[in-house]
Amino acid sequence: SSLQRKCFRNLPPRNFGFHRSNSFSITSSALATASAAYQHDIDRRSKWLCSVAEHYLAGLVREARGEPNDYKSAVNHYNRLLSLARVKLDHRHPYICALLERRGAVLFEQQKLQCSMLSYLACLKILEHQQATGSNVFNKADLARVLYGIARVLHDKEDYLDALHTYQRALACQRDLAAGSSRPTLDVITTLCNISRVHHLMGDIDAALVANQEVLQLATILVCGKMDHPFLINRLKIEGNILVEAGRVEDAMRTFIEAARRCCDIGRDRMIN
Repeated sequence: SSLQRKCFRNLPPRNFGFHRSNSFSITSSALATASAAYQHDIDRRSKWLCSVAEHYLAGLVREARGEPNDYKSAVNHYNRLLSLARVKLDHRHPYICALLERRGAVLFEQQKLQCSMLSYLACLKILEHQQATGSNVFNKADLARVLYGIARVLHDKEDYLDALHTYQRALACQRDLAAGSSRPTLDVITTLCNISRVHHLMGDIDAALVANQEVLQLATILVCGKMDHPFLINRLKIEGNILVEAGRVEDAMRTFIEAARRCCDIGRDRMIN
């Protein structure tokens, strides 16, 4: 209508030009901050990976060589990376757990048993914490391996009761891991050998013989019934020696005769000697 046209004519003109608001500056600043943070994270990760290559991998190589000077160098590499990791990472980080385990293993080879024990126990504490919080970083195989390492240290320290308890904890984990297999595992057999040895050292002859009998049964399955396998013959010799110490001479003679029967002609004299 004419009245509406007059009203619109009297309105001030609209400015349809682009107004630059503060949002553009805020977005640009946030982007710059995020880019800087990302670059810092990349740099941090790169430095960490370089440190891993320099110390952890070098430590593994030195450890694998197995010479006294190599063990010393491996411990130094692990210690340097641990010092860095404890600054950059949480003290319960899986990386620190892995480093502590490796250091404990090398210290054991050096027969620095107390230091090895401390390293293994710190590793176990982190591992159990990770599992308690629902983390799937570590599994039962990791727990079994660390427990076995601790048991070996206790064994060498002649702390036989604690060693036996820890071996049994490791064995329980190993049995669980092997439950789905039709064949026994070497880990189970090895741990049972050590359990038999500890029982023997503690004077519990019956328990030592029971553990050794299970070793023989599982090992026979593992070697597919090859009765003349050197490991089986050696375990029979060990059983015979235990029986001799227990005063069961007749049983010992039967065991030695069985071991001799399984030997080939070439190795029989050497076995008896």
